[in-house]
Amino acid sequence: MPARIAPALAGAMAWLGVLCGAPAEAAELGFNRVNLGWKKPAERQNVIDQMRQSGVASVRLSLSAPVDPSLDAVRIAHEAGLRILLEISLNNPDFYPKGTKRRPAKGQSHDAYRLSDLDPERYRIVMRDALAKLDQMGVTVVAVEPGNEINWAGYNGDLTVRPGKASGAITPGDPAKVAQGLDRYVEIIRVTHEELRASKLNRDAKLISAGLSDMPVPFSRRVGLEIMPAADWTARMRERGLDTLVDAYGIHVYPGSTGTKKRRDTLVREALAFCGTAQSGKPCWITEWGVANTSPTCPIADDKRAALVDQVRAIIDEDIEAGRVEAAYYFDWDSKTPYSVWRCGGLSSAGRAAVRPVAD
Repeated sequence: MPARIAPALAGAMAWLGVLCGAPAEAAELGFNRVNLGWKKPAERQNVIDQMRQSGVASVRLSLSAPVDPSLDAVRIAHEAGLRILLEISLNNPDFYPKGTKRRPAKGQSHDAYRLSDLDPERYRIVMRDALAKLDQMGVTVVAVEPGNEINWAGYNGDLTVRPGKASGAITPGDPAKVAQGLDRYVEIIRVTHEELRASKLNRDAKLISAGLSDMPVPFSRRVGLEIMPAADWTARMRERGLDTLVDAYGIHVYPGSTGTKKRRDTLVREALAFCGTAQSGKPCWITEWGVANTSPTCPIADDKRAALVDQVRAIIDEDIEAGRVEAAYYFDWDSKTPYSVWRCGGLSSAGRAAVRPVAD
């Protein structure tokens, strides 16, 4: 599974509203650009300039450590008129007691902090300071999303990694620790809710629970990384009071580029099956979705991928119309992954398809 991301729809949906004629109340549609704060200042500006010149309206950015460069990337995007979904990376060591170690991935993935080690008050200090700095800069965000793919072992050290090349079932993580991690996570959602409401400019920002992985259980067994299905993980968060705090559930959707159309449709619909409506549960924000194109050549041949993107968008559009999905951020913009859509100096046909207006 990739390290993912995606966003669009800026300045009150200006791009889709003006360029494509979509209504102002349309869903958020955009691109991911993770860890932009890790780039040099000029490179941050260049990426945002690419987006602005391509008509992008909304972007999902990370608040990663170190925090100040991440906030600078948010400032640049805001000044360019982009609407911002701010993902809070839980890989920040300041969120954990000093000396906390990550769970080793044994070469199967990257080492990951345990959710059960999260310190909500340390998290509060960082969030309060970051929101105060956004207030000082005059920056608003449309939504905040604490955490990323916390339901699988790649991002949650409470879940287990099978060592070596063994096959078969994965030994589950310690149930008590997994439960403690869920408790800690819902507590940082509560902290985020409180700190947002105390901020001057971002008190009305939506709060989205962590985008969960859609990795099928059989695939997780093959790669040796434990996963709890998104619906089950969300149900356990809801038992801990999640619905009283968040505006929507986060989910990631990666249906693959091989196999039959029917199979891809099934994978997308299964990933979104737990999304609710105003009458039941909460709607979803798809904070990452994508289809790979592994070709490195220029000019890029992207029409096949664009057709697959259209297929996924057709299902997403149905759920947008039904009120089950409110946002979809494509992963990703220009990172060195096969999912990127900024190729050969321009936005590919698949990128344009990802943020086309919602079909009538």
